[in-house]
Parts: sequence; C-alpha cells; structure tokens
Amino acid sequence: MHAASASLHRPVLGIALKLGSVVLFAGMTLCVKLLGPQIPPGQSIFVRGIISVLVLAFIAWRTQGLQLLQTRNWRSHALRSLSGTVSVFCLFIAVTMIPLADATAISFTAPMFLTVLALVFLGEKIHRFRWTALGIGFLGVLIMIGPHLSFSQGVSLGVMAALGNAVFSAIAMVFLRSMSGREHAITITFYFSLTTMACAALTALQGWPVPTTTQWLLIVLTGLFGVFGQLLLTYSYRYAEASAIAPLDYSNMIMAVILGYVFFGEIPSLAVWIGAPLVVGAGLIILWREYYLKKQLSTPTVDA
Repeated sequence: MHAASASLHRPVLGIALKLGSVVLFAGMTLCVKLLGPQIPPGQSIFVRGIISVLVLAFIAWRTQGLQLLQTRNWRSHALRSLSGTVSVFCLFIAVTMIPLADATAISFTAPMFLTVLALVFLGEKIHRFRWTALGIGFLGVLIMIGPHLSFSQGVSLGVMAALGNAVFSAIAMVFLRSMSGREHAITITFYFSLTTMACAALTALQGWPVPTTTQWLLIVLTGLFGVFGQLLLTYSYRYAEASAIAPLDYSNMIMAVILGYVFFGEIPSLAVWIGAPLVVGAGLIILWREYYLKKQLSTPTVDA
C-alpha cells in the first residue's frame, strides 16, 4: 500500500466522524420536524445552503485559501451534488409529512442500497464481519419499525419521499466515495451546498412565508447542523470504506428515540428496547473489527 493511501485508510477515525455526523443530522431533522409544514422545505434548504456556502468559503479562506474551492472534476461534483440535493429534498418533505421515527426507520434502507452499489461500482470487498453487522442492524431495525410504520391514507407521499431519500442518499455516497480521495472534503461539500441552494431558490416562485423569530432560529440551526454534519460525513468516507461505515447509520435510530421522547413525549415500545441493542451491537462489531485490524497492522512481526 502506498504511503498516501495508507494515510487515508484510517477506519477508526472514519467511524468516529460518521457517528458525529449522525448526531448533527439528527438535530437537523428535529429542527425540520419542529418547523412543520408551515415553512416549505425549499425555504429551509435555501437558508441551509447560504449558511453552508459562507461557512465553507470562510474555512477554505482561513486554511488554504479560496483556491481550495477550485476543481476540474465538474462531472463528479454534478452527479454527487444533484443526487444529494434530491435526497435532502426528499428527507425534508418526509419529515414534515410522517412521524420522525417512521422517516428515520425508512431511511435505514440506504445502507442496503449503498452496500450493493459499493460492491458493484466501487469493487469494495465486503467481508463476513460487515455482512454480519449489516444483517444484525437490519434485524434490529425491522423489530423496531414493525409496530410503528403506518401506510394509511394521507402518508403515502411521505413514505415515498422517505424511500427516495434513502435511494438518492446511497447514490450520493457512492459518488462521494469515488471522488473523496481526489477532492478535499471542503470542496466537495461546498459544491453540494451551492447546488442545494440554487435548486431550493427555484421553489421561491411558489411563495415563501415570513418566518417568526422562533422559526428563524430553527431554520438557522437546521443550516448549521446540516453543514457541519455534511463536513463530518464527507471526511468519514475519506478515511473508511463505504461498506465499513454504512451500518453505523443505524445509530440514528437511537437518536430518534431520544429526541422523540424529549420533544414529542414518545415513549419507546418493547420492540424498541429489543431492537435497539441489536442496532448498537452492529456498530460495535464494525468498530471492534476495524480497531483489531488496525492494531494487527501496526504490530511489528517477529521472525521465528
């Protein structure tokens, strides 16, 4: 393995960054849920895009200069940014139309798509430990969401939006993994934010309401959580394989349970108490395995 490749292959760091992004994205979806249907998704996404572009431009200027934002990989950026933008729109729509737990649970189909796409298009090797962790996590999700998912009249569009979020999120992650070794994380996130801002601006043609002070605060928090969550997510795929950290998406369900209880008075059912340990166990399997492999590689061998 070349020195540059070895420096990028830091799976434990990738896992930690991924978990950090999960926490921030959970805060973002909570803010979107609290805003409700009173604020159109496009309006929140537009403000998030502005905040992201300004924050990223400032970080680039203070670190390596604005030349950091220069790129020649326009095609890769376009594919990753457009698929990510569709995913964000689907997520915001789903969260405002169906319960937070339902939207979160449906989003867990993304690692399924991601694992297959990473195998087919990136050629990543998926060892039995990762398949096992993926299976355990998926089983835990099924146990938790079984009693709660509702496909009654009035939520069909929200469910379809949640599934769309999962599919396009997986597509975006494949493009992200393929280009993260050639592009800086700030550069990737900047063009993604610029794309979401431009697309969201088009929804202003339908009319945007004037937010209250509380709504403005939630919209700004949505943007801040979104940009820093996206940064951590982008860096995580720079240091670890997509199929290695995909099962960690399941930990978002733990955040959904906590936030649902604190802000909406939702009391977890027996199914959640049974499924949650399986979800946590899946992440711990991945973390332990990657840490063990890293320790083995760093331990010098002694000839007999």
